[in-house]
Amino acid sequence: MFKRFFLSGFDDATYFERQKIGYLFYIILSALSFVIFIFFGQLYFVDGLIYLLADSLAISGMLASLVFFKLKKIEISGHVMVCSILAMILLEGVVRDFYFTDPAIRYRLYITMVSCLGAYFLVVSFFREKKFLYYYGAAFEVMLFIHALIIAHQLKGVDGMALMVWQHFVTVSAGMMIIAAITTWLLSYMEALFQQNQEYAARFRLQNEELEKMVQQRTHALRTSNQHLSEFAYIVSHDLKEPLRTISGFVTLINREMDNNDVDAEALEEYITYVKKGTRQMEHLINDILAYSKLNVIEQKLEEVDMHVVITEVKSTLAKAIYESDAQVYTSGSMGVVGEKQLLVQLFQNLVSNAIKYRHHGRMPQITIGCAHQDGMVRYFVKDNGIGIPDKHFDTVFKAFKRLHSKINYDGTGVGLAICKKIVDIHGGEIWVESEEGEGSIFWFTLPVAQQELPAMEPVVHAA
Repeated sequence: MFKRFFLSGFDDATYFERQKIGYLFYIILSALSFVIFIFFGQLYFVDGLIYLLADSLAISGMLASLVFFKLKKIEISGHVMVCSILAMILLEGVVRDFYFTDPAIRYRLYITMVSCLGAYFLVVSFFREKKFLYYYGAAFEVMLFIHALIIAHQLKGVDGMALMVWQHFVTVSAGMMIIAAITTWLLSYMEALFQQNQEYAARFRLQNEELEKMVQQRTHALRTSNQHLSEFAYIVSHDLKEPLRTISGFVTLINREMDNNDVDAEALEEYITYVKKGTRQMEHLINDILAYSKLNVIEQKLEEVDMHVVITEVKSTLAKAIYESDAQVYTSGSMGVVGEKQLLVQLFQNLVSNAIKYRHHGRMPQITIGCAHQDGMVRYFVKDNGIGIPDKHFDTVFKAFKRLHSKINYDGTGVGLAICKKIVDIHGGEIWVESEEGEGSIFWFTLPVAQQELPAMEPVVHAA
């Protein structure tokens, strides 16, 4: 109960801090118990009023030390404890011998030395800063010198005794210094071990945090993988069945037509056309599924990428579609990024091809590619003047196999923007869309900026 009362205020401290505080608390209690024992011993032997006064002063100082300890003023508590013991030694040794002559006064210097040494061990045990060891060591040495001076004065009438006192003082001082040096070295060694243990603990804690983070990442990856498996299962059960049903249905019609004696060549050709169309649709769907699934296991080989080269390559790949749609592609500038070049080519290619596919048939397609710096990232955009996207579908468009338009009007599988989002996620960026239905769309996305910014590209207009 007594211990709990004094240590209850340190519940919010770390485990090692609580252990250290508990150790310091026992030092104060031990010193208090020892002083009380001396007090009753001197009271029993009637050693005199000055001894009882010194012991009472020391006990009062110990109790004050406990009060400061309870108030969480640990350092002040230690100083009060040591200073009260120092005052007791000063009164019982130096002051008493100044006024009284003891028959064994020549030996009392050793008593002061032992008392100071005991107090020094308290300092070593309680404080962890070397400056306090030096300060109190110097104070104890000064006290021992004053006591030696008093004893030599008391024995000056005895031949050779004063010189012997100073010889004893030098011997005792040397002994105290040697003990203090050894103790300080041991303390430094213990401090080094303690610091090493703290470093090991911090390293283990960091490793545990990294391990937990890795486990969370793996768990998230498994959860994401399961989600992708669910999506693929849905595709197999729904999207892939649609072209299969088309192929199966028309193959049945072809088979039925072949069984007839009078084969309608025109109908047969039409059926075969539908079969080919269903086959192509399935092929495109399977290719997009493979492209999307590969992004989940891709090895990231990030490097500085010249986006001028990326955009030029995209325009070259889509040259036929740009020419046939009479589109104009502008580039207002580019900045180097850190990324995987082929993924970035695929990202821009999907966005530009979508801008061409979903063009407004009442006006000439205009596509602008540009960028700006944003807090260690590059914010790119691909802007078009196409049919636009209703705001309620801003999030839906980035989900795999989600289509906003009929396959009759716009060919595709609904994977392109999902692939774009996955690529941007791999690079640690974000992608979003701003659009107004019938007026066009702007697709924004952020990528990590390269260390050296590449020069901006000059505006280029595609020539038909």
